[in-house]
Amino acid sequence: MFSLNFLKEVYYRSPLWIKKIYSSIPFEIRSGKEYRKWIEFLKLNLDHEEYELFKIKETVTYSYLNVNYYKRIFTELGMVPEDIKDKKDLSSLPLLDKQMIRENPEDFMVRNYPAFRRFYVTTGGTSGIQHTFFQSKNVWKKEQAFIINYYMGFDYNYRDLRATLRGGEFSNLPENVFWKINPINNEINFSPFHINSKTITYYVDKLNELKPMYIHGYPSALTLLMKNIQEHNLKLHYSPKAVFLASENYTHEQTEGLKSFFNGKITTYYGHSERLIFAPSDCELMTFSVDRRYGAFELVGDNNEVLTEEGKVGEIVGTGFDNYAMPLIRYRTNDLTSYSSFKELKINPIKGRWNQEFLDGSNMMRVSLTGLNMHSDIFKNVLAMQFYQPRIGEAVLVVVAKKSFTDLDARKILQAFNKKAGHAIKFSLELRDSLIQTERGKTRRIIKDYQKTIVDPN
Repeated sequence: MFSLNFLKEVYYRSPLWIKKIYSSIPFEIRSGKEYRKWIEFLKLNLDHEEYELFKIKETVTYSYLNVNYYKRIFTELGMVPEDIKDKKDLSSLPLLDKQMIRENPEDFMVRNYPAFRRFYVTTGGTSGIQHTFFQSKNVWKKEQAFIINYYMGFDYNYRDLRATLRGGEFSNLPENVFWKINPINNEINFSPFHINSKTITYYVDKLNELKPMYIHGYPSALTLLMKNIQEHNLKLHYSPKAVFLASENYTHEQTEGLKSFFNGKITTYYGHSERLIFAPSDCELMTFSVDRRYGAFELVGDNNEVLTEEGKVGEIVGTGFDNYAMPLIRYRTNDLTSYSSFKELKINPIKGRWNQEFLDGSNMMRVSLTGLNMHSDIFKNVLAMQFYQPRIGEAVLVVVAKKSFTDLDARKILQAFNKKAGHAIKFSLELRDSLIQTERGKTRRIIKDYQKTIVDPN
C-alpha cells in the first residue's frame, strides 16, 4: 500500500535525467491501461442518467456485500440493496461524515481487499484535522482521465507546455530562480511562495521566454502575479489559450480581472480528495455541470432533507463510484452550493463551510467577511490582504502593499474596520512581502491560529 504523497516524494527526489527519460514515453502509454480505458469510455454516447443509476445500484450492492458498516446499516433499516430502485431511494440511507470514518476506519474498508491494489489519501482542509481515506488504484487513473478530457475541451494537448502556480517543493533553488521544470507532465512549476515586488521580473521573463499556452494555479497566486505585473508596468508578450483555477474559492471580481489580464478563457472544476464528485464550470464560472458518470450528487438542507429547489443553499453530498477499497455512500463534503438547474444538474459556485468566512469576536460574537466589505478606495494601495487571528477577539490585517502605500493608508484601513467591528475585535495591521500560506502554498482569507487552520495536507 502506498500514498500519493509518497509517490510525489519519490518524484521530487528523482534525478532530472530519469524524469526526462520517463517523459519520452508517449503520455497514453505511460499513463497505463486503466487511464486509456477511461478515456475511451468518455467518448461513448451514453445516457448519463441511466449510467448513474446503474452505478448507484452497483455501488450499493458491492458495499452491502463487502463492507461491515453498510451491511449493518441495511440490516438495522430492514433493507436490502434491491430496495434502492431509484436515485431518490438513496435518501433512505443515513449520511456519512469524516468523523465517523476517523473514529472507526476499519468499519468502512472492504474486507480482504488486497493492500497492493489500494492507496491512501489524506485531507485536512481548514479544520487542521487530518483525515485518511483509502481508494482503489483505478480511481486515480479515472480522475486523471476525467480531468484530461475536460482540458481537451480547451484544445489541450499534453505536448503543450503548461505553467502552474500551485503547491510544491521549492527549496534549494538557484539564486533568482523561482520555478522547477517537470518534464513528466510537461510543466514549468512556478513557486506561489516567492511572488513579490523583488521577484516579479524573473517570473515575467520566464513566462515570456517559454510562453506556456496553459496556466493552472490558485486564484490567489494568479491574482498576486497579475497585480505585481501591473504594479511594475511589466507585460506578458503572449496570451495563453486557457487559465485553469485550482482549489481555492474566488470572487467574480478576481475572475473578471484575470480574464482581462490574460486575454483568454478562465475556467475551473469542482472536485475533492475523496474523488466523489466532478463538476466542470462554464467559461463564465457562473455554473458547474455535475458529471453523472463520475459520482452521484445530492444537496441536503439544515435538517438533512434532500433539496431540489433551485437557489436554495445546501451541503454537497456525494456517492462515489468505482472505489473498491473504501466506497463512500452519501458522504458529506462540507461544501455549500445551490442548484441553478435541478433537472440539468447544474449548480452555482461552491463555497466552503460558513465557519471559514467569519472572524471570531469577543463574547462569542461572529463577524462575517461579507459584513466587512468596504465600498471605498481605502485599499487602492493594497496588493493583497488576509485576516490572521492569533486568538479569539483579535485580528491582524496581513497586508501586501504597493510601493505607494503610506502610514495614512494603514490608519484609514484600521479606522474603517474598527468602525464596523471594533466592538468585537481588536484590529492591528502588519505589512508583509507575501501572505501567510499553507504548507502547499494555498492562501486562506482567514487563518485562525488557535484552530491550526494553516495546516493543509491536501
